[in-house]
Amino acid sequence: MELWIGAINLGLIYGFMTIGIYLTYKFLDFPDITVDGSFTFGAAITSVLIVGGTNPVLALIIASFGGMFAGSVTGIIHTKMRVNGLLSGILVMIGLYSINLHIMGRSNVPLLNSPSFTNILDSFNPGIGIEFWLAICMIVIVGLFSIKVALFFKSDLGMSLIATGNNPIMSSALGVNVDSMKIFGIALSNGMIAFSGGMIAQYQGFADIGMGIGMIINGLAAVIIGESIFKSRSIFVKIASAVVGSIIFRLMIALALYAGMNPIDLKLLTSLFVLGTLYIGLKISKNEKNRKKPLSIKVNKKVAYAVVVSLLGIATIYGLNKLIDSQGGSSDGKHVVGIVQIDSNPILDMTREGFLEEMKKLGYEDGQNIEFKIQDANGDLATLNSIIDNFVMSEVCLIVTISTPATQVAITKVKDIPVVFATVANPFIINAGTSDSNHLPNVTGVYGWAPMDKTLELVREIFPRELKIGTIWNAGQANSEFNVDNLKHEISKYPDMSFEGATITSTSEVREAATSLVQKKIDAFVLVPENTVFAAFDAVAKVAEMNKIPIFINDVERLNDGALAALGYDYKSSGQDAAHIVNRVLNGEKPADIPFSRYTKLTFGLNNDVAEKLKISFSDELKFKANKFVGKKDVKKMMKIGMVQFAMEPNVELAKEGFIKALNSNGYFDGENVEIIYRNANADFSMINSIMQDLISRDVDIIVPLSTPVVQAAVQMVGNRAKPIVVFTYIYDPYKIGAAKSPTDHLPNFTGYACFPPIERMLDLIKEMLPNRTKLGLVWNSSEANSESVVSKIRQYAPKIGLEVIESTVTNPSEVLDASNALVNKGAQIFMNGGDNTLNVSYDSFVKVAEAKNIPVFSVDAEFITNKTIAILGPNYHRTGFDGGTYAVRVLNGESPAKMPIMQTTMTSFFLNLDVAEKLGIKLSDGLINRAEMVIKDSKEIKK
Repeated sequence: MELWIGAINLGLIYGFMTIGIYLTYKFLDFPDITVDGSFTFGAAITSVLIVGGTNPVLALIIASFGGMFAGSVTGIIHTKMRVNGLLSGILVMIGLYSINLHIMGRSNVPLLNSPSFTNILDSFNPGIGIEFWLAICMIVIVGLFSIKVALFFKSDLGMSLIATGNNPIMSSALGVNVDSMKIFGIALSNGMIAFSGGMIAQYQGFADIGMGIGMIINGLAAVIIGESIFKSRSIFVKIASAVVGSIIFRLMIALALYAGMNPIDLKLLTSLFVLGTLYIGLKISKNEKNRKKPLSIKVNKKVAYAVVVSLLGIATIYGLNKLIDSQGGSSDGKHVVGIVQIDSNPILDMTREGFLEEMKKLGYEDGQNIEFKIQDANGDLATLNSIIDNFVMSEVCLIVTISTPATQVAITKVKDIPVVFATVANPFIINAGTSDSNHLPNVTGVYGWAPMDKTLELVREIFPRELKIGTIWNAGQANSEFNVDNLKHEISKYPDMSFEGATITSTSEVREAATSLVQKKIDAFVLVPENTVFAAFDAVAKVAEMNKIPIFINDVERLNDGALAALGYDYKSSGQDAAHIVNRVLNGEKPADIPFSRYTKLTFGLNNDVAEKLKISFSDELKFKANKFVGKKDVKKMMKIGMVQFAMEPNVELAKEGFIKALNSNGYFDGENVEIIYRNANADFSMINSIMQDLISRDVDIIVPLSTPVVQAAVQMVGNRAKPIVVFTYIYDPYKIGAAKSPTDHLPNFTGYACFPPIERMLDLIKEMLPNRTKLGLVWNSSEANSESVVSKIRQYAPKIGLEVIESTVTNPSEVLDASNALVNKGAQIFMNGGDNTLNVSYDSFVKVAEAKNIPVFSVDAEFITNKTIAILGPNYHRTGFDGGTYAVRVLNGESPAKMPIMQTTMTSFFLNLDVAEKLGIKLSDGLINRAEMVIKDSKEIKK
């Protein structure tokens, strides 16, 4: 029943507006477009007054006077300035948009926890449902109001008003001041409309700058429907017909939603319905125009029948759909989830797609073990209310809201069904909660706003000089206002940065706004997440390109379209994160126990094509931070790269990812302008030589060996050859295996990046954390050249800081367990892994012995931080791969490897496992924890 009662309540509340429109449209014959502005004007005044502590009823009265003032301005412009009536209303409506924003102070004012007229009426509730009780009260209130209005129009003043509209010349001859009467009538009409806007704001729980859009169309549709059904000269019937038309209009939308009609088609349905009703009414009027009609209440039965038949037709379609569904299989046991978004735009659509895709991965198949009811309100808040009511009546088990307005409506109307939101910038400004863990009991979700601090750090890194930042936004969108305020705040932290903004109301204004900022001499566009600008981004890109101004954007999806750089959250991941929350709720968790979560997947992209046009060079440091690249390098010949790894292990994969990133960041993409051949020896030493021979036969241009054994094979098989060139990475010591004697004295076709671990820093860390332990145990394979170099370094430095080195050597992984026990027997108090490949294969045996004896384990390999290891300090293998990739790019661009010195990656990774430390009873200082790039706590990774 919630859907139908909710539709009736909306129809009754909008009835005040419909009566106001009836006054100007039928009595004054005046096309008043002021409606769209005065409706929001009433909502704005009401919401601000209520938030300020004013009684909700008094706030409505004051809002009515505000609407009357707006209407009188329209009347004065029309009558005194002789401006066309339609244009007069348009001018005032446009002006009210800015005024409403000034009144509210922002584009959206939440009233969720504020008193409202519904609370007052509910205080007299005898114990029935709130919506049903509200309907009873509203019928009485609207009925009494309609009678009062009808009585007014039967008074001398009211009849003079009607006469002015019917025949202004005759009225003027009879001594009526026509201009004053028009002004009064338009003011009276807009007073009712503002009253209706104030009531809607209280009913739905918020006032929004866009809530008045399309009200004149909806109101006229309701007037036409009511007038076509009720044919009478009685003023009482005419006023009542406007209210009844409003109710029928809302019921029609509710029934269409209930029947499963796509909300996209609601506007078309409305126009066809009104057109049909109007046509039938006109035909009947033509047939009966010569008949003498008594002055009585008369229902036009044929039109009424047509309305009923139309509604029944929708219901029949619904019934057939249900029948087909039932034949296709029972819905017993299915979860029914309602998904709603305020409108269709790329950001919200991506969120929905990400949600549905992730739900499928989690095992939920639409039509099999779950049913998704997907709805789109097409920007109409009234339709949004009806959609939520329909979900409630359909007994969905959970509602997913995508966007802030959808979430606002849901949390206002729904109290006993779980609500999970996504793509909401700030749920706290709509009173969904006060913190991530303290929120409405049936509400949870995922949120996040654009990282303006990091965005400006990016701008500053590329342009380290004085800058004027320009941005464009729609002041009517709450999220946009919030993000721009954050941008202004961050800019204020830079003494040599200034802000210049331009607001817009629609996509048609974006190009002009961009041009105005160019005229104000901005140095860069910084565009926050903004739906209107997103839709018209091409206009900004064209202006920026013509004037050679870079664009930084938080909507990463637009990087390809002309932005220099993008930094923002992936909205598809917002939907994916929401899917995991929904899964938890469907599996029995209560939303009250699930804290709000922030977006985690930050995308940083660079556009090389735009950079080239602007003559900007990105540093390698900047490229390393990025994870998305646009722009392909033109090549005369597609060169071949053979990438060879010894075995499949996490660190090698990190190095490979870094290498590919370096290629992509410089415009080289596999399969497009370079060919990469991947090979894996699967830990088989004999296989490496066969792989090398195969790559030589394939005439590859560059071989990229990953790890010491592969580099050794490359030295033996292709050393001192003109081709292929070898660019190595992921190797500790290239000098030990004969690839080079020094960084500059190396094989002429060899170059690359080494990643020798920071042994001295590791030993210093051990001493800092465990000052009272002195015996350091090592397990290593003496046949591994890289391990020999590491152990040699440890032997040299450990005694200097008071550490005694205890060693146990192995020849294969099966010996690691015994070797580890041998260290214990020799009195080792600390275990350390220096990156030995053999030890890495049997690392579980190593830490098993340590755990049994409460011995802390340290390692240079980051992959082991979650495996009973207290601390990691070692090479950043992703950066090692990236550095090697930059060298490969230089070779691809024609540089000779003989002139490229062998380099050492300096970036390291420092991680701490607080869970292991706690288990061992080792207390770590706050300073040490703060230095770590990542810590493990309660089995969760916490990145700094």
